[in-house]
Amino acid sequence: MSAPARVAVAGAGAWGRNHLRVLHGLGALAGAVEVCEASRDQVRRDYPGLPVWGSLGEAFRHGGPVDGVVIATPAPTHAGLAAQVLREGRGVLVEKPMTLEAREAQGLVDQAEAAGRVLMVGHLLLYQPAVRELKRLLDSGLLGQVYRIHQERANLGRVRSTESALWSLAPHDVAVLIHLMGEAPLRVAASGAAFLQPGLHDDVHLELAFSGGRSAHVHVSWYWPGRRRALRVLGERGMLVYDEADQSLTLHRKRLLGGDTLRRLDAVDDGTVRVFEGPGEPLRLEDEHFLHCLASGSRPMSDGRSGLDVIRVLERADAQLLGALPPTLKEV
Repeated sequence: MSAPARVAVAGAGAWGRNHLRVLHGLGALAGAVEVCEASRDQVRRDYPGLPVWGSLGEAFRHGGPVDGVVIATPAPTHAGLAAQVLREGRGVLVEKPMTLEAREAQGLVDQAEAAGRVLMVGHLLLYQPAVRELKRLLDSGLLGQVYRIHQERANLGRVRSTESALWSLAPHDVAVLIHLMGEAPLRVAASGAAFLQPGLHDDVHLELAFSGGRSAHVHVSWYWPGRRRALRVLGERGMLVYDEADQSLTLHRKRLLGGDTLRRLDAVDDGTVRVFEGPGEPLRLEDEHFLHCLASGSRPMSDGRSGLDVIRVLERADAQLLGALPPTLKEV
């Protein structure tokens, strides 16, 4: 069996440390890049003998073989660092949000495709086994026509000063929506409130329209009294609920049947059944997928173009929150 690709992690903060742990366990960790001296010292204590560099340039000049880089630094740095990795001829996994502008995301997509390099985005939920099973069930026609998807991601969480709750939390849910619907939305309308920091919204609602009359609603907030993580799919033949807390899928055999007049609807309730449960480690699955793509040259499931679709939605929603743009997406 050939050795796995060698991957460096740029950024040894809270999430970067998770990538370090997983890639080390997979035998694929080439080193760490971190600008903070105290964080570099911590990495050296955690992984004795691991190369630790102060910059990507130093890693490429003085490091050993590095086939790819995970970018787990603050969001405003993503575009520049990912572009640097691609210029060096390596593949890159960029944590969400891929960039903070669609123009930058498009530039990375063009750069990766011109160089024939892997560009992957850290849309972690797409690698969650329960979400993959949800996609399979919807594609199988279990619910018939999908009418609407509701998503909620709220908690009293970590407030950021460089990005809003929209940019911090919604990439997860928008990526899943696009994946489940099989296309980017046609329209998006956003509303919300910025009460902790001017211009950075803390509580956001998105309304999205897809082809075939399908729609979706997303609510994200980091100023909320309790933890809420749920996705509900409303379909022609029933409803599916994904509970992120216990990684389960529950089928609700409930629906409304049209009567012989427009004023009559008959409610049908045939009970509920758990159709999937089983925790997985999505970050391990995501990093394994990145290693596979580096070795094979195959296109990632969460590739640069899917990341671009997400950024276009977020950019348009953010502009609406700031009162700058209408909801139509088609000209973006």
